[in-house]
Amino acid sequence: MQAQPVLAIFEGGAAASDPERMLQDVRAAIVLEQIEKAHAAGTFGAVILCTDRPDLAAQAAALGADVELDSPAPSFHFGRRLQRLIRERRLTAVCCMGGAAGPLLTPAELAGIGRLLAEGRPVVAANNIYSADIVAFAPAEAMLAIDPPPIDNTLPLVLHHDAGLPLMPLPRTLGMQLDVDTPTDVLVLAVHPQTGPRVRERIRAWNLDLERIQRAKAALVNPRADVFLYGRINAALFQYLDQHSRCRIRLLSEERGMKALGRDVRGEVRAVLGFALEALGMAGFFRCLETLCSAAFLDTRVLLAHAGRQVSAADRFYSDLGRPEHVTDPWLQELTAAAMEASLPVILGGHGLVTGGVWALLDAALRELQESKDETGMDQPKPAIASGGDVPNAGGTAIQPRR
Repeated sequence: MQAQPVLAIFEGGAAASDPERMLQDVRAAIVLEQIEKAHAAGTFGAVILCTDRPDLAAQAAALGADVELDSPAPSFHFGRRLQRLIRERRLTAVCCMGGAAGPLLTPAELAGIGRLLAEGRPVVAANNIYSADIVAFAPAEAMLAIDPPPIDNTLPLVLHHDAGLPLMPLPRTLGMQLDVDTPTDVLVLAVHPQTGPRVRERIRAWNLDLERIQRAKAALVNPRADVFLYGRINAALFQYLDQHSRCRIRLLSEERGMKALGRDVRGEVRAVLGFALEALGMAGFFRCLETLCSAAFLDTRVLLAHAGRQVSAADRFYSDLGRPEHVTDPWLQELTAAAMEASLPVILGGHGLVTGGVWALLDAALRELQESKDETGMDQPKPAIASGGDVPNAGGTAIQPRR
């Protein structure tokens, strides 16, 4: 029996387009850095990687991870795979995460999770209770008593409601909140100074155009700029932006919980900005936006759901990269082209962009201002990143943002 807590990482799946292959490449680097951070944390008895990628398996094993190489499959059931891992290895406490989770996590944050699990009391803790990417729970055998969820996002609530584990949030830090689901998240990592060396090297190899993301980042600390944020935005991000940004914020938050509540699947999504696009047309909407702000961050998944568009991952990701010529869906192609033709930097993405992504961009901009102050001696605001430290011991349920 594995008496100490274990970090279990799940990474795999096929890639059908260049943006998907880029994400796969960057996620592999994130996994390798997580293995190194977990070893540095010193609070996990083992790091286990479950993957269907032989190349990643070999690299992870060379870093001291226990590797379980799975056969490629058309579908992957997260819950059943985790149950099998717990049963076969007789695990007692587990922190599980996807390969895209927490690229800016620190060893200290991982150490805190390990200490929480080592306390020996029943608990399930997550970085986002309603849509988790990082879930820590004990006892591990509680997983064997539930109907396993097919994806990790709902695991905290299932373990809480069906297995009776007390539910608590992990600390709300940039390291805990940022993950890499879309190419936009890769662009964010490309301009953040705390991105790890392995990840930075992989991103550099893809030769991405960073001009738009750099301009948008600069707007967040420009006192003369207005920045528009749109999508499934939670109050915690607005509070952070209100406290630390130097620009004026225009914010429209709508359809929070559309995935958790199944509104997108049932075709129930209705968005104010969606109606604005219909009334003004794509080009007209962005001409209007040019009169209102200096930069914009748009959660396009809400707009797609409002328009009833079911598009491929390749289409979404090419749109995020601002490459309409590769988008096959005509509606999304027109939206992307109009956004790229706007005079202001328009950043397109998903839920992560308007949560951890904007947080990371502001943090990066503040760090750069602080470095400038250190070099010139002129006073500049300090970066306001929350990171490191112990996981709090207090239990209880916290309300966190729904996707």
